Amino acid sequence: MNKVQHLLSLEWMKFKNNSVFILFGSMFVLTFPLAIFVGKEIKNLPKPLPNNSIFYQFPTNWEWLAYEGSWLVFFFLAFIVMNMITTEVSNKTLRQNIITGLTRQDFFAAKLASVLSLCFAATLFYVIVVLVIGFFHNDPYSLEGAFSDKTWILRYFLMCLGYLSFAFMIGFIVRSPGVSIFVYISYIFFLEPLMKWAVHYKLTEDSTINYWPMNAVEDLTPLPLYKYAENIPRQDLDFSFLLDPHHAMIAVSIYSVLFIGLAYWHFMSRDI
Repeated sequence: MNKVQHLLSLEWMKFKNNSVFILFGSMFVLTFPLAIFVGKEIKNLPKPLPNNSIFYQFPTNWEWLAYEGSWLVFFFLAFIVMNMITTEVSNKTLRQNIITGLTRQDFFAAKLASVLSLCFAATLFYVIVVLVIGFFHNDPYSLEGAFSDKTWILRYFLMCLGYLSFAFMIGFIVRSPGVSIFVYISYIFFLEPLMKWAVHYKLTEDSTINYWPMNAVEDLTPLPLYKYAENIPRQDLDFSFLLDPHHAMIAVSIYSVLFIGLAYWHFMSRDI
């Protein structure tokens, strides 16, 4: 534990004044609790939605804030992770760290510990925001209602881990700040959907389409409106278009370990 704390303190000293860390971290912290209040301007929601209280009251605020937070993790925190790795290469501090005493394993462990710390911090912040907003909008206050579905906390943590471990892997493999961001966004928005279309709409249509890596991550905290669409029967689809939450949690856990393992293997086998 002391070694992990030492490695985290080294990372903090290196990046506490980093402009990308400060800018994107601040945007995450400020945007998360404020963006949901856009819902105050939505007066009439389409049926079967009741009213805009679903954005703020327990237990539905857990799912709406999880969905909003997933976009912020996808952009801000993932960019921080890639920057945290790629700038070490572009600034030549990676080689300097190894020369001055850190082993490759220590360097990798420091980055991995930073990613896990970001996941824990983002999840804790999510819980705090949900509880504060919920208690201000629920009358009477009810802890039972606040924690009626505890799986959202784990789902949010695993969503963070899924996105950040993927960014972690790309950072170690690509090593270029701009190119890593391009690859990250291109895969999620274009390459994976294209491969899903090529495989599942041209070759086979079955439920395995839901188990692609980023699809599984997205299904941990999906747009809450999808649960209403799930109840609409479709003749052209004989399976759910959302993963069962427990299946998504298992899939994302496996993918996250795989991403971290690939990053480690690539880093240990490549020249610094």
